[in-house]
This record gives sequence, C-alpha cells and structure tokens, in this order.
Amino acid sequence: MKKWMKRGAIALLALALMCAAAGGLSRPGAAATAQKEFRGMWVATVYNLDYPSRGTTDPQTLKKQADEILQGCVEMGMTAVILQVRPSCDALYPSEIFPWSKYLTGAQGVAPEGGFDPLEYWVERAHALGLELHAWINPFRVTKGGAQEWNALDADNPAARHHEWVVEHQGNYYLDPGLPEVRELVIQGAEELARNYDIDGIHLDDYFYPGTDFADDASYAKYGQGFASRADWRRDNVNQLIRQLGERLHAIDPSLSYGISPSGVWADKSSMPEGSDTTGGYESYSAAYADSRKWVKQGWIDYICPQIYWYIGHKSMDYATIARWWADTVKGTGVALYIGMADYQAGNTQADPNWAGTAAIEAQLALNDTLPQVTGEVHFRYQLIAANPQLKQLYVEHYADQPEQTPAPQPVYLAAGTQGYIQGSGGYFRPDDVLTRGEVVTLLARLTVDEAGKALYTGAPYTGGFSDVDAGAWYAPYAAFARGYQVVKGYPDGTFRPEQGVTRAELVKLLSAYQGLEGQGSESAFSDVSDSYWASKEIAWAAGLGLVTGYPDGTFRPDQTVSRAEAVVILNRALGLSADGALENPFADVDASHWAYGDILAAAGAE
Repeated sequence: MKKWMKRGAIALLALALMCAAAGGLSRPGAAATAQKEFRGMWVATVYNLDYPSRGTTDPQTLKKQADEILQGCVEMGMTAVILQVRPSCDALYPSEIFPWSKYLTGAQGVAPEGGFDPLEYWVERAHALGLELHAWINPFRVTKGGAQEWNALDADNPAARHHEWVVEHQGNYYLDPGLPEVRELVIQGAEELARNYDIDGIHLDDYFYPGTDFADDASYAKYGQGFASRADWRRDNVNQLIRQLGERLHAIDPSLSYGISPSGVWADKSSMPEGSDTTGGYESYSAAYADSRKWVKQGWIDYICPQIYWYIGHKSMDYATIARWWADTVKGTGVALYIGMADYQAGNTQADPNWAGTAAIEAQLALNDTLPQVTGEVHFRYQLIAANPQLKQLYVEHYADQPEQTPAPQPVYLAAGTQGYIQGSGGYFRPDDVLTRGEVVTLLARLTVDEAGKALYTGAPYTGGFSDVDAGAWYAPYAAFARGYQVVKGYPDGTFRPEQGVTRAELVKLLSAYQGLEGQGSESAFSDVSDSYWASKEIAWAAGLGLVTGYPDGTFRPDQTVSRAEAVVILNRALGLSADGALENPFADVDASHWAYGDILAAAGAE
C-alpha cells in the first residue's frame, strides 16, 4: 500500500517512539505475531523466474499470481517476501526515475492496464497475510539480454538518457559504480520506494562490479587519485553506496530494515588473514569489490544475508565453516545474520550427489539452529521450492515446529489524565537526564489501557524478553509487557538497548499515533525540519496544538534526545494533565524555580 501509518494499536506507538532503531519494533501492517526469526522468500522477476510467469498488462493476472505466491509463502511458514522490484534499471511500480519493466508487462516502458500498481498490491496483500514485504533492487545492471535488450531500452531509461554512465561488459551493459551520479541514481531510486510504499525493507543482492576486467578507465582516471590500486578505489565506490544508502533510507524511515545478500565467501584466509577457511572459490572482496565484512563491522546495514550455496562437508567451500565465520563476524555489531539458502540445489544430483533429496538442506537448518547469531534464513527461490513437494513439506514441518508465537494483542489506548506515570529514585527525579528506552516502556506500560479504560499492566513478573535485559532489572517486567503486547520486538541481535535515549521527533511521533493523527500536520514551522523529514507533519501537528515549542533560534532540533523533564511536559499536554503547583514536592533535585516544576509533580502523582 502507499506509505501511510495505521492508527489505534499500540504497535503504532512503538513505531512512532523508537523508529530510529531499524528492526527494533513491530511495524504497522507487518506480521501479526511476534516472530522468533526471519523466514524470507526471494521472489525473482528477472527472466520471469517467479513473477509474473510471463509479461502481461492484465491486472487480474498479475493479482492472481501474486496471491498464489503470497499464500504459498504463508503455508510454508515464511514471515517475509523479498520481491525483486528493480531487476535491470527498470521498475515493477510507477516510478519517476525508472521505466516499467519488460518482465512485468512484456515491453519496457509499458504500464499495466487501468493504472494498476503491482507493488502497492503486493504490500497490501502481504501485510494482510501477516508477511513483511521487502523491496529487492539490483543496483547497477542495465541488461541481461545483451545488445538486443540494450537497443530496446525505453527512451526514458536512465541508461538510455546517459550513455556516458554505461559500460559494456562481456556483451551486457552496466551502470558504472565509479561515477557519483550513478550512485546518486541508485540512492534516489531506493528513496522513492521508501517514501511511496509501506515496505518493510530495502534489499540489495550480490551484483556490484560484474568482473575484474570491467572497462572503467575513464572514471578511474577522473576519480581514482589517492588510492593505492584500482581495486581499492572500486571497493570504496561500493562502500560509499552502501553507507550513504543506509543513511538516506533511515533518514526517511528509521524503522526500515536495510540489508544486503552478498556471495557467501567474503575472502579466503589465504587471501585475507580475516577470511574464512575456504579455498579456490569466488571471493566477493576481490571479484565484485564487495567488502561485506566492513559493512557489518561499521554497522552500515541492518542485516547481512550471505548466500551460502554449498553443502556441509564441501571440500573447499564448507557450509558449516562459512556459516560459523559469518556468525563470528556479526558478534557484537548489532547487525542481524540471515542465511541465504540454496534451495534450488535440493534434489540436483546432476550437479552433485550430495544434494540428493532434502537431506543437505535439513542438515543446514539444523546447524543454523545451533548458532545463536543466525536469526533467520532466506530461501532461493519461490517457484523452485513450490515445484519441489518434498522441499515444500520440509518447510511446512520445520517452521511449524518453531515455538508458539504470541497472539496479536487487542487494540490499546492512552489513559488520559493519568497521574503517577513517572517516578523518581531515592527522592530524586533527575530532570535533565535523557529519557531512555527502558524508561519509555515503563511509561507505556503505566499508560496502557483497553477500550473500556482498564489498565492492562498488572505488575506480573518478568517472563521473557531480551538478551541484554536481566531478569532483576527494574525495567524488566515493563520490557516483557511491551514485548508481549508487540510494542517492541528488539533489535536483530536479540537486544533491547534499554539505556539508549529517545529523541524529540520520536516522542512527538508517539503522541500523534495515540491521537490517530500521524501524517496529518501542515508544513513545518521550524527551520531545521524539512518537509521531507520523516516526522515533519507530526511535528507541525504537535506544534499547532501547543504540545511542543521550538527554540529561540527557530529550530526544533528533532534528533536531540529528550530529557525527563521535557518528556513529562509534552506528555502532560497530550494527556490533558494540568500542572498543579500546589502539590507537595517529593524531589530534592527539583525546586519551585524549575521551569517544569508543576508538570513534574503532576506526572509523578505527588500528593
């Protein structure tokens, strides 16, 4: 569906509040249950491999095939679909940058009939079925069919309009990653998706530089100064794209999941000391100039999904060795690890008898379950699995064996006029301390009521949560409550990060969601909040109602963390809670001269 925020449920509040942490919250319209792990399905559109079966402009045909694939994914226990929406410098959606894909309608630049938007339909249907929908893009490929396809490019294709951006390589055509304007094109294309659709993620595959003999002499001569080698320059070009793309996407939608699926081997140990104990295979570090290990270590992405397309026991590219290498690589980074599975190999005894039946895949799934860093799998690809009854049944049974999922909670609301929702400690309030995530879930728990106004938090003991939330921590029962009601689902590495601060924009987003008014504000009145800022309308809405004010210099400082005093003033205004200066002051560090004195006492429920 087109990008907008649903209203009324507590998942909204979580998204609004903590959206600066990608993957940290349950998203509106995403899975209706709190999933244990990510179970993704690649749906390829290039060559009409999975969707559609052939090019057509008929909306009913396109809808029917989408429905069949989505329902099949649900039956197999998947939680996400990764749909290829930009296979070759084209689009499976109405774009102002790229032409309609020939794989969708049969000819590049030709739209489906009746203004039908396939991506909008996929998003709506996926969310209705409890699936996430991630948009998969190929960043640099222009053609797969050589000169014939090149000559048939739509006149509005960026590659057709800018021949100077294109390099021919082994009979096909590619955008040159060494050109800043090419990288900007890729980023703007992803931004268009993030702004216009309620997608859950942006996904890049493993195609960066198509070969070491790529003919980029001109761009290297222009931009390669200062690098020890062309290889280092090429890796830097890809690194710039990966880092900047993540920054720009999260500026639009901080909750968007941004990940990449590189070839399984970063580098052999014989080539790089930090590499895996593998030999003689495709090393993406030097072959595609994809420094995927660096992307993880620098935290530029939310997840990594290496394509480990070999079986356990392979003499030179052992699945277990590579999976453990990636598990060690992501440790302590906060980057999630999903394994790209070679389902296409199952039963392919012509390639290698070790792929007979589904035994190799079963062994890989079992190994994944022993590695705590592996928090999911992604399967390649839909039609090949659907056509293999034994493999399809394996996933039906394997994912059905996962632990029971938490049912979707009832809609919940903000309790107006509630005092005593925030407390001090040892007679101190700490008004200037930053409001943390641990404190936020505490506030949410105390303010959460059902439709009848009944408080839902009962003070029940801690019964489960996050790897970095100790059972004895003061916020543990609140975190467990928030997780149980799908307020939060934590970060991909299983943490909650309770000490991380909350920003002014995030708090405003929370309040607008409670009121059912997200996205309803007017243009921003603050000099540092552009109309394209992810919470600009909500900030304008809150300012218009007097819930927030700016600073004397005309700024709002949306990314500045909120102090405890600032938070209670904003929350009190939203709750309709008056600041009664006659209340007795229980806090030694807050006197009557403090600018938020009355609000602090009212929020604390002082008598």
